[in-house]
Amino acid sequence: MSVAVHKDISERARQARKALTDCNLCPRHCGVDRTAGEKGFCRLDDTARYFREVLYFNEESELIPSYQIFFSGCNLVCEYCAVSQWNNQPWIAKEVDYDFFAAKTSYHFSRGAKTLNLLGGEPAVNIHGILELLSRIDSGIKVVWNSNMYYNNIVDSLLDGIVDIYLADLKCGCNDCSKKLLGADDYLEVVKRNILKAAEHADVIVRHILLPGHSQCCLEPILKWMKTEIPQVKLSLWGNYFPPVEAGAAPKEYLMPREYIKAQEMAKNMGLNLIK
Repeated sequence: MSVAVHKDISERARQARKALTDCNLCPRHCGVDRTAGEKGFCRLDDTARYFREVLYFNEESELIPSYQIFFSGCNLVCEYCAVSQWNNQPWIAKEVDYDFFAAKTSYHFSRGAKTLNLLGGEPAVNIHGILELLSRIDSGIKVVWNSNMYYNNIVDSLLDGIVDIYLADLKCGCNDCSKKLLGADDYLEVVKRNILKAAEHADVIVRHILLPGHSQCCLEPILKWMKTEIPQVKLSLWGNYFPPVEAGAAPKEYLMPREYIKAQEMAKNMGLNLIK
């Protein structure tokens, strides 16, 4: 984040808050006035809330140690979401104390943290609060946007020049799966567009959590798209899928070791920039 851009963040925060009066931050196009207490798909008003903050060591190696702040609320309904409680009822999370988190961020970076990792939930629906926070922290801190990338162009514009690394959680490789698993049949079109835009002005890591039995419908299309469109972008494959207790469309079993190995080999054979 450059010093020049840092001085502009407060203005961007004001623009983001203004956008909440007719909220169209994401493709849901709710059009509600969140500043008046109205709530759309994400169930959020204009109060930024968080449910966890932690110095984390189990991310991609180039990101750790990573100071993570989890914001509540999301614009997807992933059946296998590990933090669904905070997305279904985001108002039960604590209100963000910006000065506290600015000080906490400086504290962790003075002791060796490499990145400030903004996630959730989904950070895009909390962008007004995130920009307010970033306006109060040191301009030399490396910012990670850890996102499902399901947002409209306004979010990309507000983040341009501020985010250092986009950690793009590319969940599905076809719209049929995204409709069943995420509740968004336009997911893939939107996310691909946003990943390509992000790659124009920042470093990008595409993370894909491997879903058992979803190699042909999800993994292979993702790898082929990356090979064609963004072969230089880093790819991170995770095998930590956790089946929900009451699985409907989501896989009911854990990923087998052989599936993970096969996925790694497939990516390597395609010459993709696979990282750990």
